[in-house]
Amino acid sequence: MMQTDRISEGSLWSRLPEGARPGGLKLTRRLVNCCGFAPNAKVTDIGCGIGATVEYLRDKCGLDPVGVDISEASLQKGRERSAGLLLVRAAGDALPFAGGSVQGVLAECSLSVMEDMGRVLDEIHRILVPGGKLAVTDLYLREPDPAPPDAAADSGRIAGVLNQAGMLRLIEAKAFRLLLWEDHTVLLKEFVAGFIMAHGSLEELQSCMPAQGGRQNWPAARQLGYCLLVAEKSTLEVTE
Repeated sequence: MMQTDRISEGSLWSRLPEGARPGGLKLTRRLVNCCGFAPNAKVTDIGCGIGATVEYLRDKCGLDPVGVDISEASLQKGRERSAGLLLVRAAGDALPFAGGSVQGVLAECSLSVMEDMGRVLDEIHRILVPGGKLAVTDLYLREPDPAPPDAAADSGRIAGVLNQAGMLRLIEAKAFRLLLWEDHTVLLKEFVAGFIMAHGSLEELQSCMPAQGGRQNWPAARQLGYCLLVAEKSTLEVTE
């Protein structure tokens, strides 16, 4: 199971109308605009929670979206909140779609909570059409070598969060071509500040963060950044 029920079903995710992610739907719009999807393009939102992005993609962006999440409880809340949303229970490494069947995949603050990001990217690559877009907003490490060698299994990785070089190496290894990288760390800072003002501390937010590598390996706040990236599935056929 690639995304834990603890993260997906957390009351925090259900209470916040745009989800617990920096930038909210304004950054979603930026992501969609950068992808240049055609009207009614089929897109998938991985880690959709209660479906706020799915509803936005359908109603405001003119796309044909389906949301995927491991938490049936969150999906049911989404169906009750907005009738007609197409929300499917599935893990990120076992997506229930045919190969080459979608034009885009969105992963907003969800890849970093997957147990095996590489396997999820393999699945995303499988379901995308040639030239299809992978659209990501997520945490990343702003320091190139932030941890001792034994802090994580992968170079440049702590608690599920990669640095920029590590992220780019991984997507390129999975046959994606980077089209755009933007730093939006200011939105992360604004989100954290607003959360503290509203809730008094970050305790509830921290309980929903990825825990790969152990809590003792969670990066310091100064190391964390927030990025937007768009990558394209290679149009070249892979031959054996």
